[in-house]
Amino acid sequence: MVFVFDLDDTICDTNGYSEKYISDFFVKNNLPFVKVANETRFAEAKFSWNMETANEWYKTYGDEMMLHFPCHPYAVEAINALHDAGHKIVIATARATDWHTKPEEITFAWLEKIGLKYDKIYIGRVDKENVCKEENADVFIDDDLKITERVSQVFSEMKNKFVFLSTTDYNKNLSTPAGVKRMKNFEEFAKMFNVKLSKEKQ
Repeated sequence: MVFVFDLDDTICDTNGYSEKYISDFFVKNNLPFVKVANETRFAEAKFSWNMETANEWYKTYGDEMMLHFPCHPYAVEAINALHDAGHKIVIATARATDWHTKPEEITFAWLEKIGLKYDKIYIGRVDKENVCKEENADVFIDDDLKITERVSQVFSEMKNKFVFLSTTDYNKNLSTPAGVKRMKNFEEFAKMFNVKLSKEKQ
């Protein structure tokens, strides 16, 4: 089987981990703390920042954050087990130079650091529906509601194709698109695909 995985807030905890960098940014730039939302897809959207401020924050901390994003429990173990069993692992991430300085270099360094096994990677503002078509994907996993919905439409006329929405604080209370299944965590994911995990959490 061919599995296509998103990275941020799917394999790793991007939103939660970024909060400490946001706090640092507030202090160093003497910004007023005005919170406008509690749950958003992007951490910076919780505050009354314009695009210029958000971009400055990303450019200042984006690469450093990417190097240290923590993986969700069992993510690496489950994906590596699939790879070892002969399945093809494809990574598709929207990390790009509009928000980061060195998205490719940092992403490769992070993947090596966590020891994730994969066969192919797409980095940048890629069309994930086309990635799934090109790779003849069987399974697609992402935290973005709109992207999972579009991929589900691509898969709709094909048999034995699965689209999973990685559950986050932002999307947990939102309606799941038609044809998309919820994935609460990688323990649940592993059970779906008969992957045995170690008893001790990573």
